[in-house]
Amino acid sequence: MTPNTSDATDRPRGGGIWRLVAGVALAGAAGTGAVLAAGPGTAVVCVLVLASAAGLVGWLAGERHREALQQEIGDRSTELRKALTELEIAQAETVRRLSMAVEFRDEDTGAHIERIGRFSTLLAEQIGLEEELCARMVHAAPLHDVGKVAIPDAILLKPGKLTPEERAIVETHAEEGHRLLKGSSSAILDMAATIALSHHEKWDGSGYPRGVAGEAIPIEGRIVAIADVFDALTSDRVYRKAFAVEEAVEMMREERGKHFDPVLLDAFMEVLGSSGPDAREQVRADPIAVADSALETFVTALARSDAEMAEGAVAQAIEDGVAAVELPGEVIEPALRRVAELRERGEIDAERELAAMGIARRVLATLRRYTLSRDEEPEALERIDESIELVEGLLESATPDDEPQRGGHTANVQPVG
Repeated sequence: MTPNTSDATDRPRGGGIWRLVAGVALAGAAGTGAVLAAGPGTAVVCVLVLASAAGLVGWLAGERHREALQQEIGDRSTELRKALTELEIAQAETVRRLSMAVEFRDEDTGAHIERIGRFSTLLAEQIGLEEELCARMVHAAPLHDVGKVAIPDAILLKPGKLTPEERAIVETHAEEGHRLLKGSSSAILDMAATIALSHHEKWDGSGYPRGVAGEAIPIEGRIVAIADVFDALTSDRVYRKAFAVEEAVEMMREERGKHFDPVLLDAFMEVLGSSGPDAREQVRADPIAVADSALETFVTALARSDAEMAEGAVAQAIEDGVAAVELPGEVIEPALRRVAELRERGEIDAERELAAMGIARRVLATLRRYTLSRDEEPEALERIDESIELVEGLLESATPDDEPQRGGHTANVQPVG
């Protein structure tokens, strides 16, 4: 690609140079003629030619400058578009971390939102949406349930059947997600706002929050509705085991033209026909690299007192292949040691360190609940409980205004793991 770009750039510049040389030659010839002219008439003609040539030389020089300026503006515009795209992705990733933290408490760590992004993009590509829209869908679709951050845990995590009042509160997450994401200058977050609002609407108008029907439902929402239901049916829940893909497909076909856009549902079945059950799988990263990355993110989250970022880091680590039982020793406890070192160096204060311990305790409690729901081996729960006991001990002994005890606290943290 680089040679082609260079050739396209050099041709106008090369042409400008040759036109400049021709103008200078013409001016030189006219000047010579004026000097050697035998009569005044001839001299006048040569002077006129000389003046015209001088003007031509000036115009050509200006044209060359304009071409160079246009090239520079084009380069800057390309850089700006690239920077804006990277900024949009960074903004979406920030919100995605929040969404992952919610999913970690509610369902299947970050696996659900990762699959929604993949399913939705595959369907968008299948129906021939523009490449730019498909690229946005990868980042926007995972934010579909970010409004759940506004739902109280007592309702969101309730193991039994919800009351009608509780169900109504859960359903507000669509409007809340839209409110959280709307009004952004980012095209990705703008699409995500539309998805958050519309992915629970149904083709026959019986959905929520606004009871929109048919093609009045934005196509992004209709796409994510299909991806969301398919993943929900084929995933384990506290109250039931996952349905086989074949069973889920039959259940969804019964909702063709009722819950789902019939054309989009047919296209999704074609996607599943070509990818099969493997559509639910993902490429696993190197567990060591994932754990290292999770540790760095977790330390940053603790130092900033950012609980959602901390939960998102742990959820992402599990999704990328790190076993839940390994996280206390590989991420959470080492992160607390790093935070203690930051406190010793005066880079954070005692209050911030205390907040970090509280966040670590919260994440461990969530990790324990997640492990219980997955029917892990008893040893996994024992390891997590050990870490919880450690953090609770640190919290009990921590006294921000007591420097001698703070030194003892650091000694307790360092041997862990």
